[in-house]
Amino acid sequence: MPPLMPINNPPRLMLEGDLDAVIHLQSTCYSSEFHEPKAAFASKLMAAPDSCWVMPGPRGLLAYLVCLPIEGDQLPALHAPDWRKPCNPDWLYLHDLAIHPDARGAGLANSMLFRANELAQTRKLASMGLIAVQDSVPFWRRHGFEPVTGAAAQISVDKLASFGKEATFMLRRTIA
Repeated sequence: MPPLMPINNPPRLMLEGDLDAVIHLQSTCYSSEFHEPKAAFASKLMAAPDSCWVMPGPRGLLAYLVCLPIEGDQLPALHAPDWRKPCNPDWLYLHDLAIHPDARGAGLANSMLFRANELAQTRKLASMGLIAVQDSVPFWRRHGFEPVTGAAAQISVDKLASFGKEATFMLRRTIA
């Protein structure tokens, strides 16, 4: 598993004023079925402002990562406009990572995941999980996530199916 290290210019916390740029970057990086409305992002940001980050660049947003502390299988459905933070989270869900095509390969994913891992450690969350879409399993494997199926998957088959036929649930243990 590759080490998670920060880069020179670390991501900063996402602010409400970043949401238009986040939506624009989302539309650049994802196919239309994964475009979430601004209200969905605003709900997540309001409920978990300390686990959403952006990486601004000289000409706009280079990357963003929205993470949510989750309890059991209570991750939000895709497009859900009303997510609420649970009282006793036990893992960190990486809901959405987007990196501008012109910025890929510059270490931004590693820097964003470093922040997520730091947060998970601080909160004593033993794992981080995500739903890989758009043939991204190889990308996530390079960052230490592995596909999980069956009872160990932590999420229902129906919820996973809401992300499309090719969606894959993946986990990574938090690195101490």
